Amino acid sequence: MQSDSAWEVHALFAKARLLHLCVWSLFLCTASSQIGFCQVLDEFSAKGKSVLEGVNITPEMVPIIQEKASKGDAKSQYVLAWLYFSGQSVEKNNALAVQWMTKAANQDYKFAQTQLGLMYLAAKNIPENYVLAREWLVKGAAHGENDALNALGVIYSQGLGVETNGQEAVKYFRQAADAGFDMAQYNLGYQYYTGKLVQQDYKEAAKLFQQAAQQDHVRAAYSLGVMYRDGQGVPQDGAEAIRFFQKVAENHHFSAAEHNLGAMYYAGKGIPQNFVFAYMWLSLAADAGFEPSKKLLPTVSEKMTPEQIAEGKQKAQNWSKAHAI
Repeated sequence: MQSDSAWEVHALFAKARLLHLCVWSLFLCTASSQIGFCQVLDEFSAKGKSVLEGVNITPEMVPIIQEKASKGDAKSQYVLAWLYFSGQSVEKNNALAVQWMTKAANQDYKFAQTQLGLMYLAAKNIPENYVLAREWLVKGAAHGENDALNALGVIYSQGLGVETNGQEAVKYFRQAADAGFDMAQYNLGYQYYTGKLVQQDYKEAAKLFQQAAQQDHVRAAYSLGVMYRDGQGVPQDGAEAIRFFQKVAENHHFSAAEHNLGAMYYAGKGIPQNFVFAYMWLSLAADAGFEPSKKLLPTVSEKMTPEQIAEGKQKAQNWSKAHAI
């Protein structure tokens, strides 16, 4: 009979497949009243970490994984790499994470190939990191790995170790987007929205943002709010813009959405003018460090009575308490 630890390790292998969906953010998104830009990857995501934590792996179980990994088991090498990368049950060690992920990748373990490529893409301190990233991501993409396809789109759209190539970027984004990968749907939508690498097409951008937003992609939902507010690729509809901004603000405390809600309440655009709610949303965004809200808040305050300001502050405090902020 297998020990409880052995069964836990087996469960970890079963869940390891989910880890390749982890998304990081290499480029800071420019959140403003317009559509921001966000692509892949820098730090271990909360989603990926929660998968590891959900397995309840203990330090006592690590030797079992290490033994299997040392004997050449690719899945064990992959899991061990994640443990070192996340610092769960072992001391965090990026060098060992890359070492074990490389061993698994060299055995054509597709999830390891993709994750190794993502690690190199983020490792700016490693010479030729973009070259190494692309080498492994191409292998992951050959297996149909959506993370790899999306990351290759980032490489070509940003010119990371290669010449910027809109055609190649769109090709990779499209493959992952058509497979239902929300990050690629957003990234491809962004390309059509800006028109920097492809012909600008607001309708196509809105369609792709909608697909990603249906999967609760925060920036896609926010971007749809902007497009409905401004009538870009969709009918101008203030109420629909408010709906998207409200959803993103309520569910994710997304500062740009909070700012837009505050600005729309202040201007009475798409919603009845309400200085108290304007103050509430702007102060939430300002408290989170969002500069446009910091600049607008004094202007709004000048038009308010002391009683209204006090009410706006109280609403913001109540909201923060209710959302555990």
